[in-house]
Amino acid sequence: MWDEWKNIETGEPLKSCTMIITTANEFTSDTHDRMPVVLEAGAFAPWLGGAAGIELLRPAANDALQKWPVSRRVNTSRAPGDDPTLIERIAVGAGHLSEPVLAL
Repeated sequence: MWDEWKNIETGEPLKSCTMIITTANEFTSDTHDRMPVVLEAGAFAPWLGGAAGIELLRPAANDALQKWPVSRRVNTSRAPGDDPTLIERIAVGAGHLSEPVLAL
């Protein structure tokens, strides 16, 4: 569920994909009621090859993710998307606290 297409304004190739969403696991449920499906490494080939199906579309194991507080700058379109400081841990009460970021 991905595609590569050409931007009609710039002519540059762009890649896009679909995110498959499922219910939140216990670990993420205090942040949101949904989460992206995260395939385990052993499921990549069966999923991509068509040998496995919707049985893989379930919440990730509770120990597969981490979370920590980040700056509210992560929510602004003015911040460059490749700025690594957007996901740096900040101290609670340090100002501009956002919801925790979830990471693999």
